[in-house]
Amino acid sequence: MNNKQSLFQHTKEEKSIIAKFLKEGRRAVPTFLDEGAAEIKYVPIDEGELRVFHHKPKKSETKRPVIFVPGYVAAPITWVDFHIPHQGFGEYYYLETREKRSSKIKKTKRTSMSANQTAKDLGQVIENLGLNEKDFVLYASSYGATVVLEGLIQGYFTAPTIIVHDPVIKWVWGERSLNNFALKFVPKFILSALRMPLAYIFTWGMKNKTNKERMLEFARGIVPWKFKRVTLENNKLNMFNDLKKIKEEVFITTGPLDRYHPRIAYYNYAKEIPRGRLIFMNTPDSERQLIAGIIGTEFVKVSSEEGIPKTIEQFEIDLER
Repeated sequence: MNNKQSLFQHTKEEKSIIAKFLKEGRRAVPTFLDEGAAEIKYVPIDEGELRVFHHKPKKSETKRPVIFVPGYVAAPITWVDFHIPHQGFGEYYYLETREKRSSKIKKTKRTSMSANQTAKDLGQVIENLGLNEKDFVLYASSYGATVVLEGLIQGYFTAPTIIVHDPVIKWVWGERSLNNFALKFVPKFILSALRMPLAYIFTWGMKNKTNKERMLEFARGIVPWKFKRVTLENNKLNMFNDLKKIKEEVFITTGPLDRYHPRIAYYNYAKEIPRGRLIFMNTPDSERQLIAGIIGTEFVKVSSEEGIPKTIEQFEIDLER
């Protein structure tokens, strides 16, 4: 598939359009973490509650809301850029899944932290927020995208428009046998004590400051018992062969390239989904969250019946089916 790399090139005109999107999207507005910018609510699910930030502007200028699901243990501060492009004029929800520090989950022997259970949670949240009978955009990144795809495969929920940004299809956080040994036998208090020192060692000398800060925020957000369970339960996760079961149209979006975000893999995932589509808009890595938010903003400006927004349709990659 290496010959497909040539597909991931932008013309001068496309680069100019992306630069304009970024300039206009980087708005001087409050983030959803700023006081009064969003209402914080806890939505009931099996075994607990999940935190949701909800912003409903006084006057909406978009046609529908977006619910965004971030990645694995992602701290909210790392995704504030997603909502900046539509802050103040577009309704949105920012949902933190059960492995996050903010979730209120009953800790029992039977409590599951798997992607499958988290997908069930998402279905409950969509229903409890009253979105299941409305037009909305479901947008998720990384492990959040894993959860969305798992929910679609299992039929736990659907959405009028579904977008996944840099989705994780196979569990990638650590070597499987090492995970099994370390997490089964290392006490939680040791994991808690070592998480930040190990994070600093792991990121020592890392030149990409954005990735470095992202990794450190990841380590700060870890809750040992949740981390142990979600890692052990997902250790064998690989949903590639199940992608063909998805009936819905799914847009996969990607941008900056690094070893954690292989464009060819996303091409293959989109092609494997019967109605999969791929949108590519390249930016500096520091703008990864912002470009995802910009794409989301363009989608909430149109209804689901209108399909892909004309403003970004030129960035769709032909999957050569």
